[in-house]
Parts: sequence; C-alpha cells; structure tokens
Amino acid sequence: MTPPTRRRRGRGLVIAFAVLAVVAVLAVVGGGLVLYGRSQLEAPSSSHGPAVTVVVQQGETVDQLATDLQSRGLIRSSFWFGWFAKFKNLAGSLQAGQFKLDNGMGASAIIQRLESPPEVKVTKVTFIEGMTAQQMADRVAKANLGISADQYMAEVRTGSFDEPFLASRPAGASLEGFLFPDTYEVPQGTTAHQLVTMQLDDFGRRTQSLLGALPKGFSVYQVVTLASVVEREAQFDDDRPKVASAIYNRLGNGMALQSDATVEYGLNIVGREPSADELHQDTPYNTYLHTGLTPTPIANPGVASLQAAVHPATTQFLFWVADGCGHNHYATTAQQHDQQVAQYLNSPCPSPSP
Repeated sequence: MTPPTRRRRGRGLVIAFAVLAVVAVLAVVGGGLVLYGRSQLEAPSSSHGPAVTVVVQQGETVDQLATDLQSRGLIRSSFWFGWFAKFKNLAGSLQAGQFKLDNGMGASAIIQRLESPPEVKVTKVTFIEGMTAQQMADRVAKANLGISADQYMAEVRTGSFDEPFLASRPAGASLEGFLFPDTYEVPQGTTAHQLVTMQLDDFGRRTQSLLGALPKGFSVYQVVTLASVVEREAQFDDDRPKVASAIYNRLGNGMALQSDATVEYGLNIVGREPSADELHQDTPYNTYLHTGLTPTPIANPGVASLQAAVHPATTQFLFWVADGCGHNHYATTAQQHDQQVAQYLNSPCPSPSP
C-alpha cells in the first residue's frame, strides 16, 4: 500500500508547477502591457511638427485635457496619457492658460510643459442668458481684460462681421441677440473684436442645426428677436415653448404683444417692472402701443429660448402672467387672463417645505 504522504507530495508538486506557470504567464502579459503602455506615451512623431496652441480651461480635468490632446494629434492615447498624468499629479499643478505643444513631444515633455506657467493667461467671463449687450459690456469692463465697455459696444454696434446667420440682420442693426451667453476663457491681450467674434462663433456652433428649419415666413433675425422676448418673459425652460406659442398666436391675430420686457428695454429699465405711466411711454419697443415684433432683439437668448422660438408648443394661448415664483399661467381669452392676473400677479412665492 502506498503511503498517503506520497500522494500529497505529488499533488503539491502539481499545484506548485501550476502556480509557477500562472506567474510566468502573468509576468509575460504584464511585461507586454508595460511595453505597450510605454509605447503609447512616446511622441506621435519622430520630429517636431508645427506648434499647436492648446487652451487649458479653468477647472478642466486631466481626462478632458487628454481627449483634447489626442484629437489634435499631440498624444497617441488619451487613456495612457491620462493615467500617466494622474500618476504624475498633473491635476495639482495645472493652470488655466495657453500652452504651445507639438507632436514631437512625448508624454513626459508635455506634462513638464503643462506644469510650467502658461505662456498666456486666460480670464473666465460668464455672460448669463437674457443679458443685453450693454450689460455684457459692463461685465467685460469689470473683468479686467483690458477691454472697456465702450470698446466692446463699438464692436457690437459697428464692427465688421460676416457670419452667415447675420445675413438677415437689417442694415445698421447692432449684434444684440447674437452675442451668445456662455462662459468664455479669454486669453490675455484679446481685443474687443476678438471677444465678440468668440461669441458669434459660439452662436454659430450652438444654432447651426437649429436655425436650419425656421417657422414659415420668419427670418433668422426675426426668430432671434422673438427668442429674446421669450428669454425675458419665461424664467423656466418648460414655459419657453408655451410663451413662444402665445407670441406666434398674437402675431398671427394682429394683436400687440403687450410684453413688459420690451418696454423695459426701450426705456433702459433694469431690475424692476415698468410703472403704469411707463407702459404708456412711446418708444419703438413699446409692444402695448405697437404691433408686431420689436425692431431688434431685446436681449441675448440662450439655446432653450432659441429652441422654443423655432419649435413652439402647439396651443391656443394668447395671454400669460407670472406668479410670485416665476411660473407662467396661460389663457385663451381676456376674461380668463384678467382672472389669472388678479390671482397670480404679485402673489407671494410660498417657502419650500422643510
């Protein structure tokens, strides 16, 4: 009879050989993976090509930056670069600004460059939906970009721009309505003309597909004008298509829009509602006295309002009034509207439940 200890010894040898085999396979695979990863961190080109200016945004993540670098042909793999950059703690030293890189730089060289001070610093400027051009100009002046409010407004009023979506803009009209509200990283030394161009380019990118199918009988300029009224008359996105529908219905019926926001623009009223007397003051923007759209946009609308102007809700609404929380209520008759005005206008907004 074979002693039990010999069988255990044989089984142990089999297990040991199996473990060694697995370790060997892992070593080969691991080594191959290391070699592959190292190759992905090498420069895409054996020689230095033309310098590419990369703008690092304020708050941009390493993964977002890696994706941008790969799309520009500056690195081989966003995955491997992102992993290596995190290992090197690039996020802890990354500064917003402009950097010049080229495809002859490996990952280590790029990270070393990005850890250094940027060649040109950038300043973040945020324009909010519904701002007028003048309000944007005031914000630009306060941002210490080296651009005065007057310089910005001079470009808005008389600057030379040839973007296709401006083709229906009346002669002599400003760029009000087309200054896309967004957050911009503005490089030091940017001129007023360049900043306005940035906003127009942003407008073009955001609306390229949207403005390709306009409501019948309306030009781009008219739709942007209508969207600007929607922007000022609706605080919430779900209200915007309904307000747009009511505006189209009133225009179709030859009714005055009767929008307080248009009166405010014509009288340069900011931060308050117009008084009863001001509602009767005659300006080209008083839609209580004049039918049709305003001569120009009254603000710079965002995507949601532009979307509503191109694709309004299908309703019979002719009237709207906002409650104390900013939500609109709609009516199809003057009697219904009067009842809603009595109920909702100047009503307090209830505090949220604890």
